[in-house]
Formats: sequence, C-alpha cells, structure tokens
Amino acid sequence: MKKIQGRRGGLKSLLVEPFEQIKLGLIFLGLNIAFSIICLTVFAYYLYDIYKAMAVYFKLSDQESILAASKLAVPAAVGLGLFTLFVAATLFVSIRYTHAIYGPLVSINRFLDELLSGQRPHVIALRETDQLRDLADKLNRVAERLDTGQRAGALVAIHRYLDELGAGKNPAPITLRDGDSFRELAEKLNKLGSRP
Repeated sequence: MKKIQGRRGGLKSLLVEPFEQIKLGLIFLGLNIAFSIICLTVFAYYLYDIYKAMAVYFKLSDQESILAASKLAVPAAVGLGLFTLFVAATLFVSIRYTHAIYGPLVSINRFLDELLSGQRPHVIALRETDQLRDLADKLNRVAERLDTGQRAGALVAIHRYLDELGAGKNPAPITLRDGDSFRELAEKLNKLGSRP
C-alpha cells in the first residue's frame, strides 16, 4: 500500500483532530473512571470490613493488626494497579478508535475543499484500519469521473446540444426537469439554436 501523503509517524500521528478526539476519549474515560471508582470503593470497603471483623473476632493486638493490614494491602495495591491499567487502556483504545474515524474525516474534508475550490482533488488514501472506507472509495470514483471528462445529468444534454450546433446541425431542443439548476441556460440555448 502506498504511503499516505502528509501523515506523520509516532504517537503524535494518533491525534488527527486533537480536540475532538480527546473530548470523545474523555467522555469514555470519565464514564470508565466513575464506574471504576465505584468498584474500587466497594472493594476497599469489603477489605476494610474484613480487616475490622478479623481484628474484633480474633482480638488482634496492635502488632497483629498491622500484620493483618499489610496482608490486605497487597490485594488493595493490585486493585489500584488494575484500575490504573484500565484507565490507561481505555484512553489508548479511545484515541486509536477516534483516530480511525477522524483521520478519514480530515482527508474527506480536504478532498471536498479542493473539489469546491475548482482544483483537481487528491485521491483519498486510507489505511486498512480506517473507518469510512466505502465513502472514501465513492468520492475517489467521483474524482475519476471528473478527470475522465464524463459529464452528468443536464450537462450531458447541454454539451451534446452545443456539439451539434457547432457542427452546423439543427439539434433537438434541450428538455430538462423543472427545478433543474441548468434549466434557464438550456432555454437560452434553445432560443439561440432556433434562430435562422
């Protein structure tokens, strides 16, 4: 696959639209952090409850209480580590996924800007992991049709009429639907062609 023009490598290349990507990522991250804090709070409460029950039930001395607390500190540290890993993984996955959406949107937006400004648009080249591949393929086909000079709709009839008129023939009048943006032009050409 050919290299995509204008793409950077590394971590910075994941942030195509930093504000939008980070905003969407923060929404997912906020939801995950809220749920994780609830889970950690419940987990910590039960660990503390078990510790208190052991201290009362076994009538632990201060030194034995410290030893029991240190034994419960390991599961608490593992839980906190898993929470941190979960938050980091969520952030990374959200950035990767939004990159697969916003990257193509930036390319499609640039394509449409070039097309609207009258320039020949660059081909939209996406990676295998990008979303919106069908839309990009259709836009690339539109660009190909524009490049090969194929005309669509009313322009075909107008160009045919002008070609026949230029060849000295008497072309049939152009008929377009009501509301067609080229209808006024077609009527003027029909008047021009009907003159002796």
